[in-house]
Amino acid sequence: MKTNQQPPYYKWLALSFLFLLAGCDLFEYHPYAGNLEFKNLTQENVARIKALETQYTPQKPLRFAFTSDTQGFFAETEDMVKDMNTRDIAFVLHGGDLTNYAFKDEFERMHRALAKLRVPYVTVIGNHDCLGDGDKLYKEMYGPLNYSFTFGPNKFIFLNTNFLEFDEAVPDVSWLEKELQTPETIRNKFVVAHIIPNNSEANKAKEQAYAQLMRQYNVRLSLHGHTHSHQVKQPYNDGITYVTAAAALKRSYVLVTVTGEQVTFEKIDF
Repeated sequence: MKTNQQPPYYKWLALSFLFLLAGCDLFEYHPYAGNLEFKNLTQENVARIKALETQYTPQKPLRFAFTSDTQGFFAETEDMVKDMNTRDIAFVLHGGDLTNYAFKDEFERMHRALAKLRVPYVTVIGNHDCLGDGDKLYKEMYGPLNYSFTFGPNKFIFLNTNFLEFDEAVPDVSWLEKELQTPETIRNKFVVAHIIPNNSEANKAKEQAYAQLMRQYNVRLSLHGHTHSHQVKQPYNDGITYVTAAAALKRSYVLVTVTGEQVTFEKIDF
């Protein structure tokens, strides 16, 4: 009996086609590509912080935590979150480098870890978060690279200082000066930036202008990451204190207490 058999190569062609179709679902073709699960987190979390504002008065201490460089240290970050959740804090500031390679999955996984905080957290972009298309992912997932908000008589300013990943316009010291020009009702100003201005990877052409603004407007604390080690110093001998938080791998963060115009801080080991 005569049969109408197809040559073997047709079977291989069909199998290859089916594999390609399946592969569309099995593999993410680019680590920076794909729809983000979370968007506009900065706006969302600043709104949550502002909602707490009525609970605080100048006479009541404001406490917040500062961490940085959680990049890939998921187990340590989870332990840190557990420790922070035992503290009487209003919110958490993150000094950047949420990720190691700025991959979409990294951003989302780190947010899931930090979302276990019982208080809101806000961030500034780090140099590792800028790799590839990371700055685009960061802006979509979190929001502007430079922004600020007030909490009672306190102002928090977040500044992109990763000039090697951008250009000579970074940091935007003109924008910083406008943000530092505050009414008398603002008694304390805090600046959060990933790279401290005297670091070798900072924009040296803008270092003195940056430091002058911090001095001129009497910034209470300048908060940084990047070096992965806990450091406290006054590099310009002008009374302005620059605090660098250790990476999460070092299992510590900074706890800041604001009482009126008095600001104190301590290193917390976990």
